[in-house]
Order: sequence, then C-alpha cells, then structure tokens
Amino acid sequence: MIYFNINIRNPFWSSNRWKTIKYWHCKEPRNNKSWEIQVTKDDELFRIEFSWTVRQDHAGVTLELGLLGYKINFSWHDTRHWYEEKGRWVDYSTPDDMEEIYGKNWNK
Repeated sequence: MIYFNINIRNPFWSSNRWKTIKYWHCKEPRNNKSWEIQVTKDDELFRIEFSWTVRQDHAGVTLELGLLGYKINFSWHDTRHWYEEKGRWVDYSTPDDMEEIYGKNWNK
C-alpha cells in the first residue's frame, strides 16, 4: 500500500457541511474494475490524498483533490474482495465462491 495525505480543515465551518454535489460511476464488464468520480462540499480548505492498494478488498487507486471547501475524488478499483486464507480474489456474487467460503449449505 502507498498512501499520502495532506489536508487543512477550517475549524469555523460546521462539521455537517458535507454534501455530495455530483457522483458518476461505471463498472467495466470484462475485468472486475470500477471507476467512480465524486464531487463534494466539505470543511477542508486544502486536501491532496493519494492511495494505491493491492491484495485487499476493492484494491486500486484513489486520488482526492480539495480546495476551499470543495473536493473531487477519483477512484479506480477492483470490485472483488481479497480472500486472505486462499490468497486469491473472490466475487461474492458467484455461487462457486460462496460455496467455497461458507460451505455447501451457504444458501439455506
């Protein structure tokens, strides 16, 4: 994991200032990836955040940029979960993965 964050918050703005202004997302059908873009209003004067994760739930890249109370978040990540015991990706929407994790009676 690589993670970097610098932010400055305005202590005089209310903590309930957070609000989503716009949100877009799309799941790529072939490769278990999804991207999201979100524009929000919050209490931060300045923000730069970057993370890159591997071998964990929803691993991928996230970048947030904020200025004067407005922030844009871009995320491109895996839609699957990392199953540590087996050392592989798991998609909880498939019956084979559910049976392997929870046993043959997982749906009863």
